[in-house]
Amino acid sequence: MNGKYSLPVVKAVDMIWTSFDREEIRRGYAMLFKAAQQGDADALAFVARCFMGEEYVWSGAGFTPDDENASKLMQKSALMGSATGVLCAVRSGNFTPAVQRGMPFASFKEAFEEILSQAERGNAFCCYMIGNVYFWGDYLLVEPELAKEFKTEDKYHTWAYPIAKEWYERSFKGRICAGWGNYCDIRKSGLCAIKQDIFEFYYQMLAEISPVICNNYGHYLEYSKNNPQAALTYYAKAAYLGDPQGAYNAGHIYEGGEIVEENIEVAYQFYEMAANREHPAGQFEMGYYHFEGCGSAKQDYAKAVQWFEKAYENPKCSEKTKVQTAAYLGICCQEGLGVVQDDDAALEYLQEAEEGKEHLWDSIKEKVLIALGVAYASGRGTEEDIELGYQYFEEAAELGSEEAKEYMQYINSPEYEADERIEATRAIEPFYQGLAERIREALEKALREIFAQIGDEHIYATALVTDRYCCSLFLAVNTVEYFDNECEEPDDESKWHPDEWGYSDGHDSELVKLSRLLWENHNNLPSEAFFFDTLIDAMKQLKETGIFGERTEEITFFVSISDDEEAENLEDFSARQLNSPELAIAFLNREK
Repeated sequence: MNGKYSLPVVKAVDMIWTSFDREEIRRGYAMLFKAAQQGDADALAFVARCFMGEEYVWSGAGFTPDDENASKLMQKSALMGSATGVLCAVRSGNFTPAVQRGMPFASFKEAFEEILSQAERGNAFCCYMIGNVYFWGDYLLVEPELAKEFKTEDKYHTWAYPIAKEWYERSFKGRICAGWGNYCDIRKSGLCAIKQDIFEFYYQMLAEISPVICNNYGHYLEYSKNNPQAALTYYAKAAYLGDPQGAYNAGHIYEGGEIVEENIEVAYQFYEMAANREHPAGQFEMGYYHFEGCGSAKQDYAKAVQWFEKAYENPKCSEKTKVQTAAYLGICCQEGLGVVQDDDAALEYLQEAEEGKEHLWDSIKEKVLIALGVAYASGRGTEEDIELGYQYFEEAAELGSEEAKEYMQYINSPEYEADERIEATRAIEPFYQGLAERIREALEKALREIFAQIGDEHIYATALVTDRYCCSLFLAVNTVEYFDNECEEPDDESKWHPDEWGYSDGHDSELVKLSRLLWENHNNLPSEAFFFDTLIDAMKQLKETGIFGERTEEITFFVSISDDEEAENLEDFSARQLNSPELAIAFLNREK
C-alpha cells in the first residue's frame, strides 16, 4: 500500500517485460528478488509472475513455470499489501477468501485505485493491468452494482472494451507488449472500432520490441497483406531475437523455395535454431534432415532418432507433427536405424502413424504402409497375419510403391510358400533356449564374489556388457565411493562407462565360461535383437531375485556393447526396460 512502485521495481519490470533480452531479464530478476527479500511486496508479486508461465512472462526468458510456488508468492504479496498482487491474484485464481480477508485493503476497489493512480501518472505496466481489469470483467469487483446493468457478456464488453482499448494503447506507448493479444481480440469482436491504420501502427511498433509479436506480424504480412517477402524479414528478425516459431517459419520459407530461391543450408540453420529452443516441428525437421542427409546435415540415423524422440515427447507437439514423428520412429525401430531394433515399439509407432495418415505425405505414407505390411506378414511385433499384411502392401502399391509390388509378387510366388515351410520347421537352436536363465545364474554367482570385494560401499549402477558380435559377456558394477575416490571431477564421463568401473566378474567366472560357448554357437544365433532381448530379460530376472537387497530401486541397471557406436542406443533402450521412470529419465539425460 505504498501508492507507487519502488525504484528497483520500476527498473526491474522494465528490464523483464520490455527488453526481451535474456541477460537483461536475469539482471532485472536479481533486482526483484533482492527487493522482495527486503520486504517489498510489489517485488514479490512480480517475482511470482515470472513463474506463472508464458501468459505472464516471455517464454524465452528462461523461467521454469512453477504454479504452486507462484501461487503462494502471489497470495503472500497481496497479504503484504501489494495492489499488484491483489489484481494478479484475481486474474490468476489466487484471490482466495483467506487472501480477501487478510489483505490490508478494504476492498478490491481500493487496490484497483492504487494501480489506476500509477497508470494515470504514466506507468505502462499499470496501464496494462487496468486494461486487463476491464477486458476480463474484473471491473465488476470494483463496481459490483454494474452487473445488474449488463445482462449479457456482449453488453458488458460493448461498454468495457473501448476503455480497455485506451489503456492497452497507453501501455504500448510505454513498450509493454503483454496486452497485444487482448487488443487483437477486442478488434476481432467488432464491439469496439479500431481503425486499420491505428492497428497496424501499434502492430509494427510492438513487432520491433517483442520476438513473439515480430513473428506474428510476419504472419500477418504474409497472409493478410499478401506480402511474403516482407514476412520473411520479420520471421528472420524474430528468430534472431529468440522466437522459435519465427525461426521455424523462416526455415520453412527457405526450404520451400517459392518466395525466395530454395536454400536448404539456410533452412537447416533456422530449423536448428527452432529445435534448440524446444520447438517440436523444428525438432522434427532436424530429425528429418539427419534421416535423409539433407544439406549440411550428414545422414546420421542415431541423431535423427534423438531429434524425433524429442519432438514426439515435447508437450507442445501438435497432432500433425506427432503423427509424422511416429512414422519415422516406427521405421527406425523396425529396421534398427540409429536405435536397437524393437518390433514391438515399431508397431506401436506405425499404428499411431496410420491412424493419422491424413497428416503424412505420400512418400512417407508408402514407407509406413510397407512397414505395417512387413510387421503383419512376418509376425514382427504382432501375430502373423498374411492377409492383413498383403492389404497394406496393396495400399502402398496404389500410391505407386515399387517395393510394395515386389512384396506382393513374392507372396504370390511359389518361393514364398517354400520359404514359409522352411521357416515353420526352423526352431531356436537348443543352446539359445533358456539362455536368459543361464545368464541370470552366472550373474548371481559373479555378484556374490563382487559383493565380497565391495563391502559396505554403495552400488549406484550395474551393467551387463557384450561385444558387437554378441559373443562375450561381463558384469560391471560401480559404487559411489569408488567413483568419488577415482574421479577428479564429480561429473566425469566414466560414471556411466562400464569399462572404467571399479568392479567386475573375474577371469574364471561363469560369465567367461558362457562367453566361450557363445563363440562356439555364434553361427546359430537367431538374431542380434533376440540376443539383446535375452540380456535384458536376464537382468530383469536378476533384479527380481532381490539379490541387491533394500537398495535395489536406487541402482541403475542397463545393458551395453563395448566399443560400438550402437552402445548408447542399447543402453537407453535397456535402461527404460529395467528401471523406474525417475532413474531411467536421469540416465537418459546423463550427458546433459
